[in-house]
Amino acid sequence: MQNLDTVNTLTPPAFCEYAKGACDQDFSTISQTEAFFIYPSDPAILADTVRGAVNQLREHGSSTAWNTWEEMAVGGQIVFCEICKALRGTKLVVANISTLNFNVLFELGFAIGLGKPVLPLRDTSYERDRVLFEDIGLFDTLGYEGFQNSGEIVAAVTRMRTNARPVISQHPKPNHKQPIYVVKSPIETDGSIRLQSALKKSYWGFRTFDSTEMPRLSLHEAFQQVLSSVSVVGHLMDPNRTGATAHNSRVAFVCGLALAAGKHVLMLQEGTITQPIDYRDIIMPYSDPRIINYNIERIVRSTAATVQRIGDHTRPTTRALLERIDLGDVAAENEIQALEHYFVKTPQFQQARQGHARLVIGRKGSGKTAMFYGLREDIRTKLSGREILILDLKPEGHQFKLLKETVISPLSEGMQQHTLTAFWHYLLLVEIANQTLRRQSRHAYHDSESLNRFIKLRNLYERHDSLEGEGDFSERLLRLVDRLIESFQGTNANLQAPDVTNMLYRGDIGELESVTLEYIDEIDGIWILFDNIDKGFQTQGIDSVDVLIVRCLLEASRKLQRSLERQGLDCFTTVFLRRDVYDHLIDETPDRGKDSTVNVDWSDIQLIEELLLRRFKFEVDELKGEFNTVWSQLFETHVGGESSFAYITNRTFLRPRDVLNFVRKCIHIAVSRSHERVLEEDILTAESEFSMDMYNEIHFEYRDVFPEHQDLLLGFLEVEPRLSMEDVHILFLESKLPEDKWNQGLNMLLWYSFLGVTDGVHDHYSYQYSYSVPRVRALNKRKEKNATVFVVHPAFHSALGIQEKL
Repeated sequence: MQNLDTVNTLTPPAFCEYAKGACDQDFSTISQTEAFFIYPSDPAILADTVRGAVNQLREHGSSTAWNTWEEMAVGGQIVFCEICKALRGTKLVVANISTLNFNVLFELGFAIGLGKPVLPLRDTSYERDRVLFEDIGLFDTLGYEGFQNSGEIVAAVTRMRTNARPVISQHPKPNHKQPIYVVKSPIETDGSIRLQSALKKSYWGFRTFDSTEMPRLSLHEAFQQVLSSVSVVGHLMDPNRTGATAHNSRVAFVCGLALAAGKHVLMLQEGTITQPIDYRDIIMPYSDPRIINYNIERIVRSTAATVQRIGDHTRPTTRALLERIDLGDVAAENEIQALEHYFVKTPQFQQARQGHARLVIGRKGSGKTAMFYGLREDIRTKLSGREILILDLKPEGHQFKLLKETVISPLSEGMQQHTLTAFWHYLLLVEIANQTLRRQSRHAYHDSESLNRFIKLRNLYERHDSLEGEGDFSERLLRLVDRLIESFQGTNANLQAPDVTNMLYRGDIGELESVTLEYIDEIDGIWILFDNIDKGFQTQGIDSVDVLIVRCLLEASRKLQRSLERQGLDCFTTVFLRRDVYDHLIDETPDRGKDSTVNVDWSDIQLIEELLLRRFKFEVDELKGEFNTVWSQLFETHVGGESSFAYITNRTFLRPRDVLNFVRKCIHIAVSRSHERVLEEDILTAESEFSMDMYNEIHFEYRDVFPEHQDLLLGFLEVEPRLSMEDVHILFLESKLPEDKWNQGLNMLLWYSFLGVTDGVHDHYSYQYSYSVPRVRALNKRKEKNATVFVVHPAFHSALGIQEKL
């Protein structure tokens, strides 16, 4: 890794996105300052406090040693270029982040990207944007100094000057397999879908930050992702959309970091909105999503040129062992290519691979998506030489929300089921036709008979799917939903089945099906892998229409499978589903047990060890031996009197995402401290960051269900780790949760494994019992009425200030 302390920030960079090439500014005029202050002018009362602090500092030293953004002479100059010079010429950057100001966040990210020491400040008494700071996540790990007056700012600056160093001092290795990093919007708009589709069609792989999967982006994660990339894409939302302020703030920070690091930066803006002056010139606004393709093509070309120019020679060859450990990304979507090297084929995977699982269920972060990609690759490689048609379908939640609200909800219950089953059968058939055309395009021109058959199928398919350009599955699904919405507008709820069929099908589906099946003799089987159907479903807030969408997909896939099997073709369908959605599905399905199910369960600690071992050894050849041997090379073996590995896993739910997140934080912190192994102090520091991540994940999900009581979890601050039923009820009462919702609130806390129960020797949590809350609660009945039986999971102790008892 390259140490940022060695980077000369007074040398013009070889590439700057503003200049679209080498920096064109004169750095000889840069003034050296002790500190440069950045802050918003609104609210004025906070800006005046910062100005007062600067004046006090000037009373005790050179007036030119302390500079603010307001005092720069920028007449006739590009504003950002002057800001850039000021940041490069200072020893310390002081940023007032009391409110979410996009310019300040962009400049703060830029300063960290330059390797400058930074001092974030917050007036902790100022309430505006307090909740949004929790949503963003960056500032929990970055830390900040609280202030309420100018004297406290002076004291903080004085303390910081004696120990000023970069926040993170080392570059990660470059990722040339997936060189583009995307901060995607949490709402799947047409523009977001077009962006994802355009990137999928490019040669280069990409990684994403998706706040619907990982609610918070830590500073370490942002730094690692940006600095290992060649290009960074931020998709800014229209400010009128829900969640836009937090998301756009995150994009501003990440893109500032990327610009300082010399990355290609593309900031797409939904709508034509006036932008902050710092990055106004690199914004690409759009009203028509179709122009996104042009912008993506441009940055893909820039990425390709950069990767081909620098090759692999930028990779350091003499790095310490710990620095070379690559655990991959916690999100499987961001490491599709690397997964083939260290994917663990669990018993559940083997069962699904044999075609014995129509449903793969698991809680978020349990590894369902990794199994999705693992299955897809295993089918491709193990069946080489055989003609297997694979439909790997990953829609986005946005489409189903539109379908549900506009088309399905107004219909009668019977027509809802008919419409959704017909919708899925039609969509699956069109996708098989699409894949058949792609596969046959290589052979269609061998003879006139093959060509005629190919042209016939293509013409039929185009009647059902007319898209400008090819598009991917998400775009085709969105187009079908849009067509349905347009057809249903102005109709009433008394539609009959033939009416729905005519609205849904654009041509003769029977003819499309028969022509498609003419190719049956040329293939040996079909696998349909379906993930993300529940991505837009609210945790614990699922309604009957959400469940019906899943039920009808399963019914349509069974219908299609029977049809194909009558033609002598093997067909396997596997749907990947969240655990809570499955629970609702079972509750509302009359004929339970029809669909075979695999539960993604990581209760076997040896599987967790194997998962880590494979990732430790990836690209580090000298790591030999079994897990315990490798672990002791990389980690101090104990925390207090407890095994360090057990200490970490006991503070997780044994989900792969949890364990990888915790261990990665340990390694990042140890490397930033120049430690050759992860020490006990590194693990304890990582625990505080990981605990905050876990707390916020639960907090956000709980907030979605009880928005009027979103601070309920704060009631557990500094409580005893073991609680009686009376203690829990008092906390509910203090949080003003209505008494008629106490049982629901307790069940949710148990389901999330925030709370468990204890038998005095062992603690029991729902994740150990396939998230069966009744089974966990049954343990309560064995205790005396007033016994202390509830326990707060250790994952949350650090975030809540709970002291564990010896």
